[in-house]
Amino acid sequence: MIEILIIIAVTAVTYIGTNLDNLILLVAMYSRYERHPGVVTAGYFAGMVLIGAISMLIGEVGDFIPLAYLGFLGVIPMLMGVFSLLKLFRNTNPVETNGAVAGSTGPAVFFTLITTQLSNSADSIIAFSVLLADSSDRSDYMIAPAFLGMVGIFAGVAYYSLKHRKLSRFLDHYGQYVTPFILILVGLYIISNTASDLVPG
Repeated sequence: MIEILIIIAVTAVTYIGTNLDNLILLVAMYSRYERHPGVVTAGYFAGMVLIGAISMLIGEVGDFIPLAYLGFLGVIPMLMGVFSLLKLFRNTNPVETNGAVAGSTGPAVFFTLITTQLSNSADSIIAFSVLLADSSDRSDYMIAPAFLGMVGIFAGVAYYSLKHRKLSRFLDHYGQYVTPFILILVGLYIISNTASDLVPG
């Protein structure tokens, strides 16, 4: 039971750390296409499922890496976090996340959501592929539903924030500052021997 809770927690933290920018983008999409909330939600889910599938495929490469060295893949999200911190210190301008443009028809909105999620999710693919590569097959089966659960939670938070502007302003202002620290923590988790590792401590 503790192992399951750890895996769910790490999946949730990894998702939050690599998708806060996508959450802000999703809020903007719900606002921009308020007549198509269902289409926006469907496009978001489709895009994230595709990202999850890509991450799993890349994570399979971990089967060809010697088990004793898999944990060192945690250096990748750690470096992502460090570079994100450096970028924040060098650039104080807020990150623009609402520049996507689409037609007003349902299919146009749907495919815009998919393409924007894909173009904005390189960090998600890297972090989750590393996490999946470092985890056992049994853990992978638990990461997948936890990932989908976070997709649903983010969609709910984004839609809810439209009616609560304080929440959307909070996400927009502080999201970029939280992400680097979460990525560093995820990297440390992968480097250390944990319950989900292929190699027991």
